[in-house]
This record gives sequence, structure tokens and C-alpha cells, in this order.
Amino acid sequence: MKITMSRSRKNLLCALISSSLFLHLPLIAHAAEQNEESTIPAEQREFSLDGIEIVGNKIKDNSLDKGYVAQRSSVGTKTDTPLSEAAQSISVITREQLEARGATDLFDALGYTPGISDVTYNRDARVFNTNIRGFSSGDTTYTDGLNMLASGMNSITNDLYSFERIEVLRGPASILYGANSPGGLINQVSKRPTSTDLREIQLQVGNSGQLSTALDLGGPLRQDGKLLFRLTAHTTEEDLYVNQSSNEKYFIAPALTWIPNEKTSLTLLTHFLKNNIKGDYNYTRNVYLPGHPLYGFSNKLLIGQDYDRYTKDQTQIGYILEHRFNDTWSVTQTARHLDLSYENKITNVSTLDSDGHTLNRVGRNIKGDFITNAIDTHFQAKWSAGAVAHTTLLGFDFQHSDSKYRWGRGSLPALDLLTLQAAQAVTNPAFSTMTNATTEQTGWYVQDQLKFNKRWTALVGGRYDQYDQDSLNLKNGIRTRTNQDALTGRLGLVYDAGDGVMPYISYNESFQAQSGNDRNGNSFTPTTGRQYELGVQYQPANSNARFTAAIFDLRKQNVLTTDPVDDNFSIQTGEIASKGLELEANIAAFKGANLTASYTLLNNKITKDTDPQRIGLHTEGVPRHSASIWLDTTSPTEDKKQGWSFGAGLRYIGSRYDYDNLHKVGGVWLADALVRYDTGSWRYALNVHNLLDKHYIIGDFASSDYYDTVDEGRTIQLTATRRW
Repeated sequence: MKITMSRSRKNLLCALISSSLFLHLPLIAHAAEQNEESTIPAEQREFSLDGIEIVGNKIKDNSLDKGYVAQRSSVGTKTDTPLSEAAQSISVITREQLEARGATDLFDALGYTPGISDVTYNRDARVFNTNIRGFSSGDTTYTDGLNMLASGMNSITNDLYSFERIEVLRGPASILYGANSPGGLINQVSKRPTSTDLREIQLQVGNSGQLSTALDLGGPLRQDGKLLFRLTAHTTEEDLYVNQSSNEKYFIAPALTWIPNEKTSLTLLTHFLKNNIKGDYNYTRNVYLPGHPLYGFSNKLLIGQDYDRYTKDQTQIGYILEHRFNDTWSVTQTARHLDLSYENKITNVSTLDSDGHTLNRVGRNIKGDFITNAIDTHFQAKWSAGAVAHTTLLGFDFQHSDSKYRWGRGSLPALDLLTLQAAQAVTNPAFSTMTNATTEQTGWYVQDQLKFNKRWTALVGGRYDQYDQDSLNLKNGIRTRTNQDALTGRLGLVYDAGDGVMPYISYNESFQAQSGNDRNGNSFTPTTGRQYELGVQYQPANSNARFTAAIFDLRKQNVLTTDPVDDNFSIQTGEIASKGLELEANIAAFKGANLTASYTLLNNKITKDTDPQRIGLHTEGVPRHSASIWLDTTSPTEDKKQGWSFGAGLRYIGSRYDYDNLHKVGGVWLADALVRYDTGSWRYALNVHNLLDKHYIIGDFASSDYYDTVDEGRTIQLTATRRW
């Protein structure tokens, strides 16, 4: 639906003013203290906010889920909810899991997670891309519950060392997070200040010339514990696959938490990152096939040694404010400002002259500046009405971004592949595209979690979003406006069958804004996602373990397809269906070992299209079967600080198709390994990824561009960490 009402940044002020009205609402008559748990003394009641635990209205550090297996998460409800009561598939990769597997980026972190596929795109040092349940999720990576509207070349570069855990919410989630992929989202939880002293230094070396140093400090700044700090820093230098290519990244994240009283906490989070890539930006390698101009030449050859470069400067500043008014009402507000600028110069192959060694090249000159402000505020009420206990959420969020994009493409001097000398000096292609764009997204949402008959938990919610984009083409003065709105909802029901068995059923919706117009000049409506899911969670009593199983039917609708009347335009009649099964197990400290395992069966197909030949095709790069298992022995205990531990993992990536389903890539088994030694305050860990150096295709472009992208091969990392 097209919105004609004009909106601006005043929405943010209006939203803040309207939020203050909730502070004056009368308490619900049947408040939390009148429910069936009212016999518990007030000083013993426990509430939990994100990152802070409140006991008897006193705030202290939250130490939940610091081990191998997570039991709680707010990503599925924006409330402190046991994972067993969330009527949706959620995986949590804890810091302990990340360290055991030697994960250094999101690709490594998500390698053992069901529903995830990263074999569609190159492993790129600039941006992150992956699929969840068969749908691209590269632009729906969140930090502390906020999405910064960053996508494409404006994507945020994150440093895995700065996060405490990674949460994967599978399936539509627009009710809480606004526009996002129907496949789900990835939420990264930042390291927060600590009430106890934390000291960690780390040195890591690896093949490909990798050298990394890290620092993590935290603790109280005042004796009364009302002011806490955290300082996280990480530097990395490494060689990339192509000759004369390297990546440097520098990151620092200072943080402060102020606890002025027992009901309030304010955490300030800052983040500064600089990325400098010389040469080719890919970790992966190209395999040139017959028909490609470089067929027969080394894939390590850098054809843009006199031109290729990528730099990025990124700053994020934000806060998390939490306050409890009384035993019923509390509020959480999260805000962040992002300032990002980048410059990218890329050389592409054009043609090869008849002499067999004179390569004609094309250069791309890209530059951009991106600023985003995002804020999310939600009020939570715990109350009861008769035999039904409620956790009600009333919230709004607002995002505003300004983007400046410059793009140029032009011929570069020919390169002699024998001498690697260009015919003349290289100059930057002039900008042919120059756009300034502003985007605003405002959402209002309500959600209620209802507990009744001691065993049932119901979840119901709804949301209304308004999305505006105004883009100005500086070359021709044409202004393009997109005004859209969307209604989304969710329903869920969880049953406590006893002995830790929790079956559930749910329905969830999502939307993504869609720019452009049809041949009649009408603006497109948002694409939508709808999912039915049936699952069960099992958390055995008196054990640190979690098992989940889910089957789902997920459909992305209003997908753009070719207009049968005029193929220069598109219409919204397409649909992509994803049906599947996901299994996951996490077990900690069971007979001296930790275990994670997963299996995914996915059937992704195009179910509606104006081209009959595309109906029934499989989604590009999505394996039908994937599986993983990781086992490591537990670390030495506090009273025994010296000893060896070991780990091993096995991952299976099944067969998958290219875009037109002309080629089918076979499956592959990959092995990972860990050897670790603890002595006193030091830990030494050797991690090997792709232990057997198996080579497999990540992206298949054989039928279109005559090349494939292939894995980066075996990687070896030796890490020394001291904690005291």
C-alpha cells in the first residue's frame, strides 16, 4: 500500500514523547504480585533483563549462559525467556563454543548451526553473506537487537572477538524486528562490562601469514560497583589467496555500565574499526574454465596490482538503558549511531587479445558514505488476570539512514600477462552513477506471552511498519520515492509435557521493502514471508543439555518476476517455498565431553513464476542435506589448572544447484580438529579447519561466466591466551 503522508525525523521525537505516556498508565488491577506466585517474598523474586539480573529489585551482573549450552535468550521475544518456551527455532553459539572451534569470523561461527548455508557466495573479506533456510540473510545481521539498515557495500564489518555469543533466529521475525529476510536473522551480543575483574591477552598466528593480537579487560571502576568497564581490542593481519593481496583490520570497543540505583542501568557501547585490503578481497579462489579469458593462467594472478584496493572506516556509538519502575513495569531502550565510509577499486577481466597474453581490463571505482541512527524502545509488563499470567510487550523502533553512493566503470590500460606491466598509467574511471538516498523505517509492535493451566504458554503479537525511501540521482536530477507499509503478526503455542519435553506450534510473518515500479508506474509492495512451524524442545532435568527438532513450511511471496507483457519490467507474482526439517543437540560436560550436532533437510523451490520453465527449480547454492557434529573434551577444572583437551568436528555440505539448475555440485565431508593445553593462567590451542584439505565448489558460475569459486583450503591457527 502506498503511503502519501509525509514523515521525517520528527517521528523519532513523537515516538519518544508517546513512549513517556506509558509511564503514567495505571497499574493493571491484577498485577504480578497477585498471581499464583504471590506467596514468594518480594525480596526473593527474580526478574531478568538483557545483560542484567534483578533480584528483589537489585541489579547485578547476569552470569546466565556463560557455559557451553545456552538456556535463555531474548532474541525470540525481546523478553528474558527460557529457550524451551520460545515457539520458534533458535540456536545460540556461546563464547565457549566459539573458542573451542577456533572461530575467527561469522563463517566459522555458524559452520555447525542447522539451517545455515554459506556455499553460495565467495568468502569475502569486505562483507558477510549467508543463507538461512534457503534465503539470503547478509543484510539482516543484528547487533544487540538492532539492525542498522546496512546492506551491500554499506554492510558493517564486525569482529567476532567483540561478541559474547551469536544467536540465530530461524524463520520470519518482522513482528519484533521490522523488515528482514523470511529465513531469519543473526544477532550478535556484544561483550559487556563486568562486576568482577577480567584480564585477557591473546596472540594468534596461522598459515597465510596470519598474525592477530587481542586484549579484553573488564571490571569495576568504583568500589561500590556502580561503574563498570570493558575494553576489547583486536588487530589482524593476513595474506589473501591471490598474490600481492592482504587484509588488515584494527578494532577497539570501549564500554561503560553505570548503575545509579538498584532499578536502573545504563551501558554505553562504542566500536571503532578500520579495514584495509590491498589487492583481491577474496579468501576463496577462482577456478577458470574453458571459455574464460584467463583459462590456463594461474588463479593466484592479481590482474589489478596497480589498482585494486578496499578501505573502510567504521564507528558505532550506542547505549542500552534498562529501568524497572515496579514489580510490574520495566523498560529497555537500545540506540546506536553508525558512521561508515568506504572506497573500493576493482579490476575485472574484459577480453584476451589474439596474442594470448595481452589482457584488456575494466575497472570499477566505488565510493560511499553511510550514516544510520537506530533506536528501539519496549515496555514490559508482568501481570495476571485470573489464572492467566501475562508478559506484555509494548514497543516501537525507528531507523534513519543517509547514504551517498558513487560508482564508475571504465577501461583500464591493457596488462601484459607475461611481464605483468600495464601499457600506461592507471587512472580512476569517472563516476557515472551518483546518488544520495535517505531511508526511514518506523514500527509499532505489541506482544503478549500468556501462561495458563500451569503447562501452556501462548504467544501472540502484531506490528505495523512504515517505510520511506527518497533517492536523488545527482546526474540527471531524477528523484525516486518509495512509500510502503506492512502489517505482520505471529502466533505460537508451547506445551510443557513434563520431564523437560516442550512441543510447540507457531505461525510467523515477515516483510521486506521492495523498491521500483511496474510498467504502469505503480510502486511495488513489500515482499512477504509466511511460515508454519511444528517443533519440540527437550531439556533434561539436572543436566546441561538441549535438544530441538522442527519441521516448517516457509514461503516468500510477492517476489519480482518478468512482466509477460513487457520484459523490460517486472510484476510481483513470484513465490519461493522452503520446506524442511532441522535437528540440533547441545550437551555440556557429559562424561568429560561437550557435544554439538545438527542435521538439516531443505527443499527450496520456485513455486510461482511468469516463466513456466523456472517453476520447480531449486534455489541456488542451497544443499538439500547438511549435517555436523563437534566433540571436545572439557577443560581442566579450577582446582586442576593443568591438562590437555582435544576436539574434533565433521561437517557435511550436500549437493546443490546453480541458478539455472544446469549444474549440480556434489557434496563434501569436511573435518576440523583441536588440540589444547592449559597450564596455570595460560591456554595454548591449535585449531585446524578443513583438516584433510578437501577442495569443494562454493559458487558455481560455469554456465554463465566460465569459472567456479573454490574453498580456501586447510587453515591452521595457533592461539596463546592468558587470563588472570
